[in-house]
Amino acid sequence: MNSILSIDVYTSPLQTLPESVGGWFSPTTSTLLTGPTEAVLVDTQYLQNDVNEVIRRIESSGSRLTTIFVTHAHADHYFGIETLLERFRGARAVALPSVVAAIRATNEAQRKQWRAWFGERAVDNTVVPEPLNGDTIWVDGQELKVIEIGQADIAPSAIVWVPSLRAVVAGDAIYNGVNPFLAAAGPDEWPKWIEGVDTIAALQPRIVVAGHKNPEAADDDLDATITYTRDYLRAFMAELPASSDSRDLVSRMRSRFPDKINPSALVLSAVTAWKRENNNRD
Repeated sequence: MNSILSIDVYTSPLQTLPESVGGWFSPTTSTLLTGPTEAVLVDTQYLQNDVNEVIRRIESSGSRLTTIFVTHAHADHYFGIETLLERFRGARAVALPSVVAAIRATNEAQRKQWRAWFGERAVDNTVVPEPLNGDTIWVDGQELKVIEIGQADIAPSAIVWVPSLRAVVAGDAIYNGVNPFLAAAGPDEWPKWIEGVDTIAALQPRIVVAGHKNPEAADDDLDATITYTRDYLRAFMAELPASSDSRDLVSRMRSRFPDKINPSALVLSAVTAWKRENNNRD
């Protein structure tokens, strides 16, 4: 089936965090799905320069932005809502009801954190998306199906399936060329995350847009998206009990996946996992 839709993925650069925090923040994606007259944006960016680039791409498309969909309640994926809605007055921002509740509960804390991390470079956000009614968003008569997968790097999380393109906009259920962030979940959640990856694989997509990716990575390489994310999670689960401490866990994972960017995500995941292990033993 030939699609009248096109897909445009913007990936922000790797960001350096302040010295008080240390390390980096992974490149984040926003995905614009456009038809002849309408457009839908999935996830919004969070730094002013990147939100501006998303705005430029929407305006360059020549299509009217109708909807902003947010996959999950991490600020890097939704903080641009307020700026975008001010620019595109006819658009609405939506998310699954469970994600709306999570954003409502955590937005104020994330506003403080983002100011501390990025200062004036970050946009501010006081807007909470509307609950999506049903599981379908339309673009010029073409369906976008919203699928709740439950667990990704956080829960709740959703993906967007674009049947006419055989494309999945996966949010943080999938990573591509970047060390996944496992610190917000634990041993009980990681297998559920793998189930979410399997749900994406069962759709038999040709394109999978990861929520965080190496800007140079291809979106149509399923080994680099689906297979990689699944293999990484399984490896972390296997290496955690085999490691002697968090540094050993980091070393083991880097030997398995040596070319993945943002080691800060791995270090934080390993330290958090080991703290949890020690608390359980106590």
